[in-house]
Amino acid sequence: MRTVSLRAYLLVLVAIPLLLLLLAETVVSYLVGMHTANQVFDRWLLDSAHSIAQEIRVDEDGLRFIAAADAVAMFEWDDIDHTYFEIRDADGHLIAGDLPQVIPADLSRLREGPVFETLRIDGELTRAVTLLNNPGADDEIVVQVAETLNKRRGMTTEVLSLVAMKKTLLIAGAMIAVAVAITRGMRPLRRLADELARRSPRDLTPLSEDDAPREVRTLIENTNGLLDRINHMLGAHESFVGNIAHQIRTPLAGIKLQAQLALRETDPAAVRRALAQIARAADHMSHVNSQLLKLARAEIAFDRGPQAAPTDLVALVEACCDEFGSAARARDITLLAEMPAEAIDIEGDPALLHEMLRNLVENAIVYGSRHGHVWIRVEGEAHAPRLVVEDDGRGIPPEHRPQIFDHFYRPPNSPGEGCGLGLPIVREIARAHGGDVRLEDRAAGPGIRFVVDFPPRPARGPSAAETSQLPGPVAGPRFAVDGQ
Repeated sequence: MRTVSLRAYLLVLVAIPLLLLLLAETVVSYLVGMHTANQVFDRWLLDSAHSIAQEIRVDEDGLRFIAAADAVAMFEWDDIDHTYFEIRDADGHLIAGDLPQVIPADLSRLREGPVFETLRIDGELTRAVTLLNNPGADDEIVVQVAETLNKRRGMTTEVLSLVAMKKTLLIAGAMIAVAVAITRGMRPLRRLADELARRSPRDLTPLSEDDAPREVRTLIENTNGLLDRINHMLGAHESFVGNIAHQIRTPLAGIKLQAQLALRETDPAAVRRALAQIARAADHMSHVNSQLLKLARAEIAFDRGPQAAPTDLVALVEACCDEFGSAARARDITLLAEMPAEAIDIEGDPALLHEMLRNLVENAIVYGSRHGHVWIRVEGEAHAPRLVVEDDGRGIPPEHRPQIFDHFYRPPNSPGEGCGLGLPIVREIARAHGGDVRLEDRAAGPGIRFVVDFPPRPARGPSAAETSQLPGPVAGPRFAVDGQ
């Protein structure tokens, strides 16, 4: 894609309307100038007609034109245009003049004032004026004066040239002023670009907002927000690496110690015990490594957003119940799933959502009571669902609940061989999908309840026909694995 200069883009945005306005103003100026010029030439024609009318006298022979031949020749002389005149009485009889074409005279209209017309005489456009002299008197006469349009055309060309030259200079000056203004206005952006270019990749300190215009300040604030998020991600990466080193150091030390003991032992039973310890340490390392990778994936999804796809929570719960059915039976735990009959879809990453639910269910089975119960529920409305996993075990003491979602935190005397990453993974996945997870006490007795709330989304109201065909919620368990 071709790179477009912001300066050129702004200049074009300003220049186009400016050019249109100046063009409109040029047209208006030209029309006004031509109207004024035509008024001047028409006034000259009218004055000429009045002058010709003054050369008519009334004697015993009637109306007579008394102007000398030299005066008439001087009147008609023009090296640019042809000038014609004609004088007639009220009955239309010619008194004087040489107008090649008779211009009809409407006396009733002439009594209202002089009449100007543009007509063609001998194939050439001509401007003519007709007036009635001494209206209402016995010596009424009709005077007509006509002139070709050569001087007017010359005036038109001259006016157009002057206006065009003036507007061209004005447009050029305006564009130079706009270009200078845009160049000066973009200096804060250039300073910001130079500051970012000079920075080291390790320098994530916020940019200064001093003396920055409001629009550039918004850009700086957003850039600082991005730098802060990058700094947070780098901190999370460093913490992740540190957590890996911390969690692997102890098992590796144990493996090394057990290997050294096995090398010194001659008793096969002792060697087997050492090898068993090494195997358990390796299994723990593998589990920690798997959990750390899942946590990293959840944190990446939180920062970048999950790969969203329609995911059915009901199908997700059913798959999880199938997966942990044997584990629940091994501890004599009854696994119950309560959910609507219809699908409940949300936008999310199916693999991450499955991992979140299986961590909650696995914790409930591992830390719940033998011969107890684990419930998995899909609650809430279809446009704002939530997942609930609860058990009737001994629960989590209140003093340990604030740290329960911290990395690698496990309450003292916790059973099993967990590494304290299951619930942090649950929280990161829930937040990556715009929701959150909370810890509650069971209302019906001892135990603990984890609730994952998903963000509400616009509800689509079904039609009456669809409503009549939709099954309602199922009362009681829809899926159950009996530990007995």
